[in-house]
Amino acid sequence: MAPVHPTPARPTPWRVATTVFWSFFGVRKRSGHDQDTVQLTPLQIACGAVIGAALFVGTLLTAVHFITR
Repeated sequence: MAPVHPTPARPTPWRVATTVFWSFFGVRKRSGHDQDTVQLTPLQIACGAVIGAALFVGTLLTAVHFITR
């Protein structure tokens, strides 16, 4: 008989955002990485990374605009 694997819970946008944030920051626990590997798809991670990078660049541009004003 084949082993029964429970279907992973559908990840929330918050889960994707925290995963991408910790990846940008460069600090991850092994258990968190293993859990994310099971729950998230590469498409979700890629979309989260693009959105996170856009927010980061937008924040930097806004800060520079107000500082140099």
